[in-house]
Amino acid sequence: MSYCIRIIVLIIFLLFFSQWQHVFAQLQDEFGPELLQLEPIPPETTEPSKLTIDARISNTYNNHIELGLSVDPYTSSLAGQESPELQGYINRFGLDLIGDLPVTGDNLRLKVQYSPQYENYSGESGKLNEFDSFTDVSTTELLYRPFSGLPAFVASHRFHRLTRTLDVYNNTERNIGFRIGRIFEYNMRIHNFDDTIQLREDFLLIGSTSHRTTARLQFGLLKQVLAKMEYAVEYGQYDTNLNNLILGVSGLEPGESRLDLRYSGGIKLLETVSDRIVFQEEANFFSNRSNVDFFNFLSMEAALSTFYKFDTGRWFRLRFARVWVLFDGRQIRDEHGNIMEGAEDRRDTQFGFTAAFNWKFSGNLSLSADYQFTQNRTNELDPILDFLNYNHSIVSVTLREVY
Repeated sequence: MSYCIRIIVLIIFLLFFSQWQHVFAQLQDEFGPELLQLEPIPPETTEPSKLTIDARISNTYNNHIELGLSVDPYTSSLAGQESPELQGYINRFGLDLIGDLPVTGDNLRLKVQYSPQYENYSGESGKLNEFDSFTDVSTTELLYRPFSGLPAFVASHRFHRLTRTLDVYNNTERNIGFRIGRIFEYNMRIHNFDDTIQLREDFLLIGSTSHRTTARLQFGLLKQVLAKMEYAVEYGQYDTNLNNLILGVSGLEPGESRLDLRYSGGIKLLETVSDRIVFQEEANFFSNRSNVDFFNFLSMEAALSTFYKFDTGRWFRLRFARVWVLFDGRQIRDEHGNIMEGAEDRRDTQFGFTAAFNWKFSGNLSLSADYQFTQNRTNELDPILDFLNYNHSIVSVTLREVY
């Protein structure tokens, strides 16, 4: 019986860890890499109609692939592997077809974008082939600027279709949004999987609906320091097609839905040292409160970035980050898998490092590369959870041409 309980706990840890990897990636995408532009962000265009074609091909090496994916133990060959670190390569080819045209003068504009992309996974004796995918993304934005000196009102719709070789992952995502300049933004996300009948063992493989509201503030300090602040609140509700194992462990009743309330925010200070060098200090937080106690956690991130500009389209960037995560209410287990009396809650710490550069050649051709390293350490004592102590490296090279 004790062995069965440990297996159930391991499955839940794996499922949650997939989600935490996704959350950490979200934090990086939303608050981290978007670093500085020495030039101010340009206003929405008032030029005549134009078409842009952005083609790219990239190759990525990843030594920890499966922990960034949601694994269904009954359908994925990745489940039950002795080593939690599957290594492989991801080859991508994608296009962005962007049309921007005026509707009525300069006050009302329409922007449409179509972005297909193919991904090929290779490595680990063919075990990653099931993740080969094709993504199909279409975006429409309607921009209205009543007065030239005021922020624009933008309504947007985005539809994302993902199909993989293993069709358990096939899903669609629809985003409907509204924003006022970059000051205020609202987004509704509707996420649906093709298979809504089979009972799942993973919250990440069932549909969900979320509503997210974001407020931003930007102001100057002295002459060379720019401060950026952001705060967001998100409410998410998941579908109910879960099996009895997950319902039992999570404490949900049949037909009851998981509900999450998420808070996130951050502050950045950008310091312009010269025309070529910019430093950025930032602090970010993310909090998830759920009716499933297992998904309650709080994370804090502190990061330092530096940016060096060689020339237009030619730059180099470094970023160092430290993340602290507290899974409140979840006590650690001893070496035998038993919860200790008076045990502390699980805590993880992460150290992250990113180096990236972009080099624009003559014309519209550019080459970019980046290296990301993440080290995670946990206070868990149970040897079965030792996979939570890992080193994760990602190396990517991308060739891009814009017409």
